[in-house]
Amino acid sequence: MSTTRQIALSVLLLLVVAGGWFAYERGWFASNRGAQTAQSSASGQSGAGRAGAAPAASVVTAPVTTDNTGLNITAVGTVAAAQEVTLYPEANGFVTDILFKAGMSVTAGQALLHLDDATQQVAVTIAQLALDSAQATANRDDALAKTNNIAPAVLEDAHNALQTAQANLKNAQIALAQRTVAAPFSGVIGLTDLSVGDLITSSRAIATLDDMSTVKVTLSLPERASGLAAIGQKITASATALPGKTFDGAISAIDSQVDPVARTLNVQATLPNGAAVLKPGMALDVTMTFPGKPQPAVPSLAIQWDRNGSYIWRVANDNTAHRVAITIVSRISGTVTVAGPISVGDQIVTDGLQRMREGIKVVRTDAAGNPVTS
Repeated sequence: MSTTRQIALSVLLLLVVAGGWFAYERGWFASNRGAQTAQSSASGQSGAGRAGAAPAASVVTAPVTTDNTGLNITAVGTVAAAQEVTLYPEANGFVTDILFKAGMSVTAGQALLHLDDATQQVAVTIAQLALDSAQATANRDDALAKTNNIAPAVLEDAHNALQTAQANLKNAQIALAQRTVAAPFSGVIGLTDLSVGDLITSSRAIATLDDMSTVKVTLSLPERASGLAAIGQKITASATALPGKTFDGAISAIDSQVDPVARTLNVQATLPNGAAVLKPGMALDVTMTFPGKPQPAVPSLAIQWDRNGSYIWRVANDNTAHRVAITIVSRISGTVTVAGPISVGDQIVTDGLQRMREGIKVVRTDAAGNPVTS
């Protein structure tokens, strides 16, 4: 580019800048700036108006109800016979008779097994003869004493001999009785591996005997129920092995201590078992209901939590929402029993919780979004 052209362009640029400055100084752009400022001010005022009139939040509510179903406890227990014992012989000897079969019902005192007792029977016979002789001597000496024809010492010796003979007979009879194993109570006898001719000792188990007319079940209750459990408290039990059947019973014994580790209390319940369908070792699902007192209840959907605990949102009469701290007492089928400053009939927010904040205005609607006025 030539020097002449460069000078011409520079002069032109200077003229344009000078003209713009001259127009600005004369106020040619003032009207436009005022219009823009007025428009901006109007927009700001309009926006501020909209912010101050935030729309109310639509929520679904439910009334606080009353629940007095009490405390329901479900636990698993194991069946045991009301009475059970493992039978052992009291003496050593050879088995001569086995008088039972597995599963047989027996009565108290019924003979179940005999050991060889020939020696013991002989001992009883000898003791009986000695007693008869001592009795005859004592009778004769008593007759002589009536006529003062016997020394007092001789009479005393005769009576001592009689007492000794009586004790010896009793001892022989006990030894003979120990050769027979009898049922200590009525029940059902179990399996045995003994056979006639086996030599057994007093440490050899014969069989088990179970009284199954009633059964007992031991279960653990949570600590919160430890103060409610009482003798006679009703229970209901069911067994997976017996579908469709339920058994009603009652608490018959309560432990004296709460387990400090598991925080549970052991209790024992008794169940009738007339049909003998419950067997020792069987698992039972036990349900217990402890009477309760009326307490506020809300739907589980209304409960929220944060680091301060559980809370709900209550809608006041002026349609403002307020946070209410509550304590959960129990849960039953979607309903939560709570403790807190709420009353039956209060409206509690169950849907729309994500929009809640303290003091917000709300519009109550049903599940379909239709306004609710009642």
